[in-house]
Amino acid sequence: MKITLTGKQVDIGDRLRSHVEESILNSVNKYFNAPISTAVFFSKEGDNFNAEVTVHPAKNIVLKGTGTAGDPYSAFDNANEHIATRLRRHKTKLSDHKGKTGLAELANEAVFALDESEEEVEIDENAPLTIAEVEANIPVCTVSEAVMFMDLANECALMFRNSANNHISMVYRRKDGNIGWVEPKADK
Repeated sequence: MKITLTGKQVDIGDRLRSHVEESILNSVNKYFNAPISTAVFFSKEGDNFNAEVTVHPAKNIVLKGTGTAGDPYSAFDNANEHIATRLRRHKTKLSDHKGKTGLAELANEAVFALDESEEEVEIDENAPLTIAEVEANIPVCTVSEAVMFMDLANECALMFRNSANNHISMVYRRKDGNIGWVEPKADK
């Protein structure tokens, strides 16, 4: 497994590097046989150190965990504990959903074609410009599995193809902490 350590205003010495590598390998290898990669980012804000750990244990799975403490070792240990909990929950949910496909499809099916023959529209300079062209996998799963994937990735929203009706749907975390679900209207 490839482990990348970076620091912003934090010196990552050999001792911290070996502590991080040993702890990550113990946490991830406990639940996944051949993890892909891990990135650990340390930063310092005032007297506190922040550690952000991003683990890519298997294809189409990305887990994120954060920790804050007075020293980088404790901050990393908090983030690593967060990751270990997420890994355990994910492994448990995967075993509960055994037999269900949950395989990902390419997002190209849901992308609208760009009509370049249209005239250019004048853009308001004060409005934020949003340009994104990203190839991504949209998982085919149930709503509960989509919520699980969203929680594991520590994201605020997730687009997925609902296995019940094969429509593109979205789940998101609302400001009050509850989960919202957007289901498209059926064409009439």
